[in-house]
Amino acid sequence: MSTAVYTNSAGKSFNLLDFDAVRLKDAQLHKYAWTPEGLKYKFGELLQTFTKDAQVFNVTFKVFGNHEQRKEKLNSLHDATEHDIFLMKPGTLEVDGYTIECYMIDSDTSAPENEAEGTTNEASIYCPFPFWLKETKYEIEATGREQVVDGLDFDFDLPCDLGVGGYKKVINFDTTIPLDFRMVIYGPCVNPAVYINGHLYEVFITVPLNSTLTISSIEKNDREKAVFLTYPSGSTQSVLYARNRQSYIFEPIQGSGQVIVSSAQNLLFDLYLIEKRSEPKWT
Repeated sequence: MSTAVYTNSAGKSFNLLDFDAVRLKDAQLHKYAWTPEGLKYKFGELLQTFTKDAQVFNVTFKVFGNHEQRKEKLNSLHDATEHDIFLMKPGTLEVDGYTIECYMIDSDTSAPENEAEGTTNEASIYCPFPFWLKETKYEIEATGREQVVDGLDFDFDLPCDLGVGGYKKVINFDTTIPLDFRMVIYGPCVNPAVYINGHLYEVFITVPLNSTLTISSIEKNDREKAVFLTYPSGSTQSVLYARNRQSYIFEPIQGSGQVIVSSAQNLLFDLYLIEKRSEPKWT
């Protein structure tokens, strides 16, 4: 790995590959397991689904510096991790661009036999949502019917354009696995509707000026998979009731190497494509 950073829920960060401070010496971060579930038959079973349990990683840190510096670093790491536990808010572990939510649930520190080798701290990192996520943001300004897509092009000019009016953007994205997403649409707009790879995401709602409409398909907990308005004051309101019920609002974006975004409206929005992996990519 080239980067490894732990950040607690209050924003306190530790570079775990910093050879002058707290260094990650050993970790089994590239491990995972799916559990098949099905109906048992006389011979074998009928597979129905796969499930995934919470993940626990056993890690070993080396803490460097003189005696006072080591005490300060260990206390700082302890305070940061217990802050998350007392507040029941997860920190994050980021490895090579992939992030997983976590709590450090135990710690065992041993005095060094050789002072120059550093103090060893063994810990367990508990990840209730057992997936590594990587978000890629695209800022999109749909020009509506001012643009012609899927038009006809002749060798001669006509006084008008022949084609379908609307905005289209093609994003090359190297994955064949369905992607979760988060869409943040900026107001003012009315009944925003966006097609992604041919699937309609539409909410029958007025988004006021300086407000945003967020559609989030990720299902880490009951607060994530949602459709909500955020007002200038920062307050939020669920508007899931206003979704177009004829087209599933949380449909994952089917991976085919390309993501095609289109709309017949003038819309300004951010699209976050979210990769979900059982382990971070090897680098």
